[in-house]
Amino acid sequence: MTAAKASGMGTYAPLAVINWTNEEGARFPPGCMSSAVWSGEMALEDAHACTDTTDPSVTIGAELKRIGYSGYVEASYKTNPLSAHFEIHIEQGSRLEKAGKEVGIVESSQGMRWYNAGLQGFTRHTDTTFMDNRRDALVGAAKCVLEIQRLGRESKTGMATVSLFKSSPQNFCNIPGNVEFSFSMQHTDRNVLEQMEGDAFRFIRSMAEEDNLEVTRLEKIWDFEPNRFDETAVQCLEDAAKEMGFNYTRIGNMTGHDSVYTRLICPTAMVFTPCKDGISHNPAEYASPEECSTGAQVILGGVMKFDALLRARHAA
Repeated sequence: MTAAKASGMGTYAPLAVINWTNEEGARFPPGCMSSAVWSGEMALEDAHACTDTTDPSVTIGAELKRIGYSGYVEASYKTNPLSAHFEIHIEQGSRLEKAGKEVGIVESSQGMRWYNAGLQGFTRHTDTTFMDNRRDALVGAAKCVLEIQRLGRESKTGMATVSLFKSSPQNFCNIPGNVEFSFSMQHTDRNVLEQMEGDAFRFIRSMAEEDNLEVTRLEKIWDFEPNRFDETAVQCLEDAAKEMGFNYTRIGNMTGHDSVYTRLICPTAMVFTPCKDGISHNPAEYASPEECSTGAQVILGGVMKFDALLRARHAA
């Protein structure tokens, strides 16, 4: 934005920078929360009621107020519409780096789902309860972890991960009687994703029956359908990269981004920059200033091309 202003670049439509709240959803799931509210896919009061993964008494609404970040601009496409949405992000993978590409033009996004599950067994003394007389919820949950991982591997190009895991009681002397865990599944094919989900649910229920456990919770809390971004917006980015002489490729997005929600309302596309060794969500995450600059140049070039199309369309 600073470079665009300093250059004297004029635009037909006003440019705006949006910092969407809670894209990750790590502490307060689900992710992409404010873009979901903006697009009408989630009610504001439901978003504010989402709770901390480690302390259910804390809501994101209360925390935003506490730190002075509850905001005053209404998150709604009706009152704050966009003509288009362009997003820049590190790839969070190693495809660009391995291919020697300077930038990726994102044309699609794979499907992604998040789930919460719970198992109830019976808490008894670890030293005095024979192995054939146990209802160990942790053992059952461990079987689920391995099965979910297997489903991800067998899907070939999909992923499946158990990432949150809580057992109780937490001590040496008690068999865990309760376990709660969360898992996610991703795939580019909706049918395969449906199959993965169905297989996981069937396994959890059948395992619980065999191990004399109760399934206390099994719910889907987030669902992104596989999708494609607006071809005109994608082409604007590709044309910009080509004209600037960058070594680029079209690429698919593998995780959740706010653009997946904005695409429901307005033309949307993304730019990926390489990141070192494909590492993300880790202190070692790194993209060089040069890589970031390349991505910024391409996204600004794409925005200007789309702006010119808007001007021509409205003048016709």
